[in-house]
Amino acid sequence: MPGEQTLSELAGLFADGGPVMFILAFIGVVLYSTATAALFFVSRSNLTTKRQECWASWIQKPVSGEGRDGEIIRYALHGSRISTTTVERRFDEIREVVLNSIDRRLIIIASLIAVAPMAGLLGTVGGMLDMFDGLANASGKKSMDKIQSGMMESLLSPLTGLVIALPGMFLALHIRQKRNWIAAALMQLESAILRIRFKGI
Repeated sequence: MPGEQTLSELAGLFADGGPVMFILAFIGVVLYSTATAALFFVSRSNLTTKRQECWASWIQKPVSGEGRDGEIIRYALHGSRISTTTVERRFDEIREVVLNSIDRRLIIIASLIAVAPMAGLLGTVGGMLDMFDGLANASGKKSMDKIQSGMMESLLSPLTGLVIALPGMFLALHIRQKRNWIAAALMQLESAILRIRFKGI
């Protein structure tokens, strides 16, 4: 079957890449599971300025607020004795929870994106050493097999490292853009609350 043949070819390429491929596989799994979790988090934190025209009425009557915007407004204005200091402190708490959580994931993603090509280069060094070993003992089929396997390892491992890293870079850029949108929306929402609720102070 075509599917089984493709899987067999991929397994063969994985084996030809040498032991570094196991490191690269681990890096890929951690990188993309972390990126998926970060994407889910920023998508769930659907705080944008699209409903900015509703903020004034929600700030005047917090129970009418909808979505994540409404939740934040209700939290910021909860209680009978609300001051500008209280609102600012609560927004600092929100930023601590939301933005720092995204930033921690971005640090992991950026680190793994940098590590993947380096791990691929490690495979290149290992493959080159195998090739030189085969050339030094150039005698018969065994030596040629060693040269061939070393060449395959030196080519496949850096290619795999780049294949893992490049899509991760675009994912990281997308996540960072969403993070910046959330930060900007939080700043604008805080400013709107302070301006509307405490304009007479």
